[in-house]
Amino acid sequence: MPFGKTADKFRNASTRLRSRSEAGGMGISGVLLLLVVAAIVFASFKILPPYIDNYRLQDTMETVARNATYNRKTEAAIRKLIWDEARQMEIPIEENQIMVQVNGPSVNIAARYMVTVDLLVYQVDLNFAPAAGNRNIMAKP
Repeated sequence: MPFGKTADKFRNASTRLRSRSEAGGMGISGVLLLLVVAAIVFASFKILPPYIDNYRLQDTMETVARNATYNRKTEAAIRKLIWDEARQMEIPIEENQIMVQVNGPSVNIAARYMVTVDLLVYQVDLNFAPAAGNRNIMAKP
């Protein structure tokens, strides 16, 4: 029986491999996978807040544009209102970066700003350009 000894060797080797994998040890690939997942989670925690703040600023701009259409606010008053909200959210924007245009029954608001995110080994510049507009549907063109 020449195949009997060979089969026993393979059975013993597979048993040793199984017992080694069940010992609870983590190989290099497991450590690398853990590091990659940790890096993705870290980057997400650093990059997501500016996007959430931009969404909130966009929502504020839409609300202000809608209200300013019917309440007849001046461009300066609208700009100051948006800038105050942006400062509360700690968005790095200056008052002169907020463009407001009131043309009769319509209001348009736009802004451009950049947020630098430090990821320890790399810095990412995120450019945002939220804008909103509204037109009074009851006004004559």
